Amino acid sequence: MGIFSKRPLCLFCFCFIAASLAASVIEEHLKLISLAVVFVCAAILFILSRKIQKHKYQFIEGFIAILFVFLAVLESFLAIDLPSKRLARLESGDTAIKFLVVSKEKSSRFYTKYYGKLATVDGNKINEGGYLVLEYEADYSTGDRLLLVGDITLSDNGSSVLPSKRELEITPTIDKDLILTDTYSGFDVSIICARLAQYVKDVLVDRLDLSAAALSFGFLTGNTSMIDNEVIRDFRRTGLSHLLAVSGLHLSVILGSVELILKKLSVSKGKRCIVISILSLGFLALSGFSVSACRSVLMLLCAYLCYALSRERDTLTALSIAGALMLFISPSSVFEVSFWLSFLATLGIVLYGEVLSVARLERKLKKAGLPSTVRSVTSKISSALLVTLSANVFICIVFFIVFGEMSVIFPASNLIITPLGELYLILTLLAFLFGGIPFVGEALSFVTLLLSRLMTTLAAYFSRLDFSVVSLEFPFAGIIIYLATAVLMVMFIVKLGKKLLLVLPPIAAAAIFCVCLVGYRLSDNSPSVVYTNINNSDNIVIAEQGDAIMIDVSDGGYSSLYIGARNAHRNAITELDALLLTHYHKRHISSVDRLLGTEMVRSIYLPIPESTDELEIMNDLLLCAKDHGVALKTYKREDNTDISGFSFYLLEEDTREGSSKSIISFSLETGNGLLTYADASWHLGDKASSVAHFASLSNALILGSHGPFPHIISDNAKIEYPPLVISAKIDILAASPHMPTTSSELVVATEHDYALAAEFKFD
Repeated sequence: MGIFSKRPLCLFCFCFIAASLAASVIEEHLKLISLAVVFVCAAILFILSRKIQKHKYQFIEGFIAILFVFLAVLESFLAIDLPSKRLARLESGDTAIKFLVVSKEKSSRFYTKYYGKLATVDGNKINEGGYLVLEYEADYSTGDRLLLVGDITLSDNGSSVLPSKRELEITPTIDKDLILTDTYSGFDVSIICARLAQYVKDVLVDRLDLSAAALSFGFLTGNTSMIDNEVIRDFRRTGLSHLLAVSGLHLSVILGSVELILKKLSVSKGKRCIVISILSLGFLALSGFSVSACRSVLMLLCAYLCYALSRERDTLTALSIAGALMLFISPSSVFEVSFWLSFLATLGIVLYGEVLSVARLERKLKKAGLPSTVRSVTSKISSALLVTLSANVFICIVFFIVFGEMSVIFPASNLIITPLGELYLILTLLAFLFGGIPFVGEALSFVTLLLSRLMTTLAAYFSRLDFSVVSLEFPFAGIIIYLATAVLMVMFIVKLGKKLLLVLPPIAAAAIFCVCLVGYRLSDNSPSVVYTNINNSDNIVIAEQGDAIMIDVSDGGYSSLYIGARNAHRNAITELDALLLTHYHKRHISSVDRLLGTEMVRSIYLPIPESTDELEIMNDLLLCAKDHGVALKTYKREDNTDISGFSFYLLEEDTREGSSKSIISFSLETGNGLLTYADASWHLGDKASSVAHFASLSNALILGSHGPFPHIISDNAKIEYPPLVISAKIDILAASPHMPTTSSELVVATEHDYALAAEFKFD
């Protein structure tokens, strides 16, 4: 296609973007070596441009491109590596901190999270960004200054594959030392923008239903703190996350409507550009200068500037300039997933828009003699599908690296829900502007509420379909995606005789992926087990032929459920047919609520309560499951229970005297064999022989850490649990009471995601 042909500025900007990405994944010392190598290459090209006149301009172009690469690597070193060292020096405990609240990220009755600036640390001026995490519900406003004693740690906000922007996180050491000192009255752009967003939120909450106001505020500003996690999850699983992030779609709807009105009022093109540019900056401030909004506004301004200078627009050049400017102004944006999703999605739309022209389709339909109504509907549907497919082709690699899964229902969901989202955005603006007028405001509120419920209901329906999401964690997925991406890049850079050849890589990749997926499913029917341990709490996820259940043997903490779910995702599990709790804990109430809001869980299984406390916890979990649309079922201890194709049998021993922890053991029968779990104290209970009996019949035995004792002590050695998972036919009947006899391989749980984890299969 030759996208850089006669586009030197576009080439330079793409070199800067690519070098920024490359610099973000290499170590500090390698950056210094790279700077030296790039400098030498630039010097060679400069000398060649002076000595060889025949290719002078090509050498000059290469010299400038190398300079852009040098600038990107140098900026990455100065703006990312050096501040990272500075942040590392701040990490300490029991530190006196002055914290300036910029915005409230999340609040519930269990915890509150604020984003802001660390003004001083131990009396030293810092002015670094960070998060304040309070383990209770709090209500501080934008601009409040807090004085606290806290523990500063460095939090990692990225994935394990891509590097991440490291940020400071503060947890108060003593809650009573959290003191509100005063309200900030100086000039700070972030606080002004946050207060503007707060004003908009207050108006929407006053004029709309609370759920509709939350969705409207997310649509307008990209701030999803008011939206239920379940709605965010459904939008993500159906490929509609772009509706909750301020991007080109939002600008085109809002500013396009303004431009249409100005055009009807006969306002000149130049004046319209000025008005829209000013409005776009205001919209950018309202979004809190989010990465996707910045990219969209910069691209819009670049396009207007190109039009003002040459009366021509080159969308690809405008996009490349906007991307390079974003990384130059804010180098840490290279770690933002939203930047790459926004940039690559727009790139795909622009490039494939030149290849698959809707106008060409309209001419063919007209030539075929179809009625104008049919032509119009067909063109609009084709255009919507083209935009959706083009964007997802280019962001597929981001989904693979960061999320490990991708929506496959996105063509249908975008075709149906995205137009509703555009209409909803217009209604939100009308409600904000005219919602205070009697009768008009009530009508707008009613219509907005109906539309918000329609969108969330449709998103929930698509999200709950069994085939809505496909995992990208299969062994063959990475090879296919990387190869298809590389081929596609080369085909766009070189000149092709037929542009339609550019549709072959994504089609071939999708076909090969489907064939490999079917072959993988048919060839590997063995149950897959993911065992996770954190803080002496165990979590087991087992999957067989597409069905997966999670069994939680923990103290109810969210970390056990969350890390277990993440490790399950790495094993190509995108949803859970059932979440089963072996016992009750009050912490299960909040942790299960958070899990159901982020993960797709079909049902929850709870043991029949045997005390008033257990009954109260079960009632809270019942309300939680009802709120998330999840079925709740109970099962009897010491009785076989059918769960999504698995047969579960729980043995729970009496609590040992002097300990608050029960001895837990259970067996799970699958189509391929039996799995038994025994905690660290299985040999202390009255039913140790029953546990040994189940284990002797099992194909796999997990020796966990739950229970009053975290270790099992043999005659000669102390074996710590975990890491020990025994995966094979085992006989522990003849073993000593403290140490099981093993006659086969051991699968050792290793550290992963701040926990110990092991994955294995058994036949």
